[in-house]
Amino acid sequence: MENASKRKKFNKILMESISEALSILGKPTREVLLSFLKQNYLTEDVEDPKILISCIRRFFGESGGAFLESRIIEALYRKLGASAPPFLSFEDALKNAMKIYLKPIEQSERC
Repeated sequence: MENASKRKKFNKILMESISEALSILGKPTREVLLSFLKQNYLTEDVEDPKILISCIRRFFGESGGAFLESRIIEALYRKLGASAPPFLSFEDALKNAMKIYLKPIEQSERC
């Protein structure tokens, strides 16, 4: 799969993870927040995690933002079939998840 195509699919998985994390707020609230985030801050191509972090913390403050960030990371890594790293910042965890997802398939895994 082409790298740009894989990045787009990764971003879709990330958006699904954000939606899953926001589900604790209830469906109507989740839908409003997702719509607002997509219209004003996010696109299907989330290249800069700092934008996402800024959005979350703007809405929920430091404590609420940190909680939601941890839920997003847990959901994202679960969808990637990996364990979430316990001590990485949100930004570093997102970058690490992208590396995991984009990692080429090992020769032995192809057989």
